[in-house]
Amino acid sequence: MENKAHSFLVEWTIHFIKNKDIISKKIENIENGKDGFDLSVKYKDREQYFTIIPNIVDIDSIIQRISNDYYFSIVTLNSKENFEIILKNWNKLIHFKFLNIIFVNPFSEIDKKWIIFPHTHHKICDESSLENGLKAMFKMVEPIEEKELIVKITS
Repeated sequence: MENKAHSFLVEWTIHFIKNKDIISKKIENIENGKDGFDLSVKYKDREQYFTIIPNIVDIDSIIQRISNDYYFSIVTLNSKENFEIILKNWNKLIHFKFLNIIFVNPFSEIDKKWIIFPHTHHKICDESSLENGLKAMFKMVEPIEEKELIVKITS
């Protein structure tokens, strides 16, 4: 089950990255599995690593692999569980300047994704309104669980 959802999200992410680059044309190379990451994207001016994880169970194992030396993205399903684990671990995530988290639902009737940069968001956001602000962003994309994704991609 996990592999189908993961493979689907890897393909979705490649498509998303390429679409974002249509105008700027900065992508030089996209590699699967480099340095143990799902995707590595070499741009003209930087390198970005993608961890694609439909259902975040262990955020600490992800955090251990990121640093302030490179750009990192976590791509995950826009599920209540994933949202809550990010919120719960927010103070661990804000220390990474070049980290973003992309919450996706490729089948959403409204927006398909929303993106948060914890470091930047933490700097500009009042802590008392953080949760409400993130919840508002979460609601811009329909929630989807891994099981629902599997049903949609296999039917």
